[in-house]
Amino acid sequence: MESARNGSGPRPVLLSSIVRAVILPATPLLVPGLVLGLRPDPLAGVREAVAAALAGVTAGGRVPLVLAHGPALRHGRMRPSLAGSGIGDRWLPDPSPGSGHRPSTGSGYRAGAGLPWADSDRPAAGTGASVALLALADVLGARASDVEALEVPPDWARLDAGPADLLRLADCLVVAGGGVPGGLDSGPDALTDGVRSALRIAGADGWAPDVQVFEQAHDHLPPEYRVTILS
Repeated sequence: MESARNGSGPRPVLLSSIVRAVILPATPLLVPGLVLGLRPDPLAGVREAVAAALAGVTAGGRVPLVLAHGPALRHGRMRPSLAGSGIGDRWLPDPSPGSGHRPSTGSGYRAGAGLPWADSDRPAAGTGASVALLALADVLGARASDVEALEVPPDWARLDAGPADLLRLADCLVVAGGGVPGGLDSGPDALTDGVRSALRIAGADGWAPDVQVFEQAHDHLPPEYRVTILS
């Protein structure tokens, strides 16, 4: 089912059905404060829909597993970084209460005891997982530090015991869209073959999708962004 075409805003997430996963567009522009020079903010509606969907998927204290594309199979607690997209950590917004999402004047998420990822020893996540982690910080606050990420390469299709168990046992998933950088389909809503395989392992073939579509008219943006709720 598709809805919210032309960016009419997010609908309330129906909690009568369990939300199993949210697929969000993994574009750095989803992060507050990084859409520079575009007024009104063309991704405001997308961001609101993502926040509403994440509130639904994490309802009842559930902690999601972030699933995203990566160059190699990797799992664990990571800190967000958009350095791979040319955005330094100092420009990442501070999600702590009262910050108003202002960019940090220091070293971003590496500094400040009140931030979810103050531990600089954590490895930096890839762009897709980082966008998902930053979106979750808006919803979970300090609880976002408990979120783990699973990055899978584009050709991953094996039922490795460890990753397969993570996917099957996860309370819920937050999936970062976005194809292989430089690939034929690298848009923010694309899913690599590896991520699709991981979703199949998690059982997503039996989940019902509810897709919200936000059309865009700016020359430098894709034609549309999609936010998908799987329940």
